[in-house]
Amino acid sequence: MSTFSTDTLLFSKWTREDQHTPSEHFYLVVSCLRDGQGQLIGVVMQDINTLQEQEMNCHELEDPARWHMGWN
Repeated sequence: MSTFSTDTLLFSKWTREDQHTPSEHFYLVVSCLRDGQGQLIGVVMQDINTLQEQEMNCHELEDPARWHMGWN
C-alpha cells in the first residue's frame, strides 16, 4: 500500500502502472477535493504529457498494482 500524507498530496507526482499499455503514464495531483468537514474525498490528476485531467477517489492511489508515488 502506498502511504502518503493528505496534507502534502497537492502537486505530488504519481506513476500509473497499466498492464494494457507498455508505457508508463505520469501524473500530477492538481487539486484535492474535500467534503464539508474538510475530509479528503478525491483528487484531480493531470497527465503531464497530454494535460488531460481526471477526477478520482483518493483511495485508488493506495493500490500498488495501479499507482506508485514519484516519476520513475
